[in-house]
Amino acid sequence: MRRALLAFVAALLLIPAAAFAQLNQFELTPFAGYRLDADIDASSDLGFNRDVQVDESASYGVLFDIGFTPNWALELMANWQDTQFSVDEGLLSPTSTLGDVTIAYYQAGVLFQGGAGQVKPFFVITGGMASIEPDFPELDAEYYFAGTLGGGVKIFFSPNIGFRFEGRGYWTNLNTDYHGHYDDYDSSGDLFQVEASAGLIVSF
Repeated sequence: MRRALLAFVAALLLIPAAAFAQLNQFELTPFAGYRLDADIDASSDLGFNRDVQVDESASYGVLFDIGFTPNWALELMANWQDTQFSVDEGLLSPTSTLGDVTIAYYQAGVLFQGGAGQVKPFFVITGGMASIEPDFPELDAEYYFAGTLGGGVKIFFSPNIGFRFEGRGYWTNLNTDYHGHYDDYDSSGDLFQVEASAGLIVSF
């Protein structure tokens, strides 16, 4: 009788533990993508006196998902884009390159996924910080509030390995207000970028 009782208690302890292990799954996803060009208004806080363009280029980064139910996860993201500022002079003039810039996003948010099999469509929203670091001696790296919105699909080939295909939009708030004793400075503008990416999921 005592052995049966101990076995029953052990089963009660192991079942929640097993369920918790299934619900709290981790996914590490290094990814690469391509981000389309975007426009920045002259009134933004980047130090230009005219409208400029962020050129399209490759991007890369890493995602880390912490599942707390089968459908919901906390997502952490860091990614980078090495690109250029340029000015479009019009149809009859070539585009002028102003210099290199690195744009980085550091984000945290929530991911919702459906599907009970190998194919899992998902939706994700995040918020955090964007770093814009021009390769100009006279300009320093600046940090802004930013957010992303995306969706896609995960395809698993085993319980631990899969691919993630995603489209994501990035928004960076370039507004800055400064009110001092001798002068006021107001800048406005937003940076909108669109990216398509693919990554390798390692689940554990």
